[in-house]
Amino acid sequence: MMMIKKSLKAYGKINLYLKVIKKLKNKYHEIESLFCFFNIYDQIFVSANRTYNQIIFTGKFSKGISNTNNTVLKLFNILKKYPKFNKHKFKIRIVKNIPQGSGFGGGSADVSILLNFFNKYLKLNLKKKTISLICNKIGADVEPSLNTNFKILYGPNNKIIEFNKKPKFNLLLVYPNCFNSTKNIYLSNKIFSKKNNSEIYFLKKNILNMNYLFKFLNYKGNDLEQSAFKKNKTILKLLTFLKKLKGCKIARMTGSGSACFAIFENNSHLAEAILSLKKHYKSYWIRKAKII
Repeated sequence: MMMIKKSLKAYGKINLYLKVIKKLKNKYHEIESLFCFFNIYDQIFVSANRTYNQIIFTGKFSKGISNTNNTVLKLFNILKKYPKFNKHKFKIRIVKNIPQGSGFGGGSADVSILLNFFNKYLKLNLKKKTISLICNKIGADVEPSLNTNFKILYGPNNKIIEFNKKPKFNLLLVYPNCFNSTKNIYLSNKIFSKKNNSEIYFLKKNILNMNYLFKFLNYKGNDLEQSAFKKNKTILKLLTFLKKLKGCKIARMTGSGSACFAIFENNSHLAEAILSLKKHYKSYWIRKAKII
């Protein structure tokens, strides 16, 4: 049995914008979305196990994760066909610090970090295309989470455009203690947007220009918000509140929700916003975070 003790960090993401282009024949949707990552993470402890693979979820947001159907288990079932992986048994303990059903992509991040780790540590030598196929079998957010670069996911086959530069700003993250089902939010979505590839080119060129970025993001929005509002007025109320806060440049739901984020250029405005939120929404998970 190989000696192994490793601690990994799986960072949460937000979708700075999200456009739904169309429904695909396979029941999924073609989307266009700008991903970035923040400095709050699930902690993953990997060690060798004697006889079987063991996956344990602990931490504040571990409640309700199925032991028989979760993203990490899906990854293990896919990797079982590789002899180099199958030779070993692992104990994986995941401390869930990222809220579930929030749109912060915690489950996807856990998988992508473990896939990177196994590929490197066990020398699986998986090619880029194979990694991409594995990721997409588990979920659309998995491949974008393989690294923390700014990136756009677009097209029917979830192509990725990576940015080599990224702006740095602070975020206000709010999870309103309600779980959104990605599947249900997409199913009831009625809003579709047109593709515009030249916009992506201009965004990539101007990504460090904050004025341009905020204008662009405000114009883009998140197409899934309307669908989420119908199912849950809490999100609409929260966003309305965030948008009225002094110095707020953008307030938006991330992914299919339920979490929302707000961007403030000015740190004192951000600090005031947190105080105001904590007064009005005592039970919500409210955090200041940094883009990484």
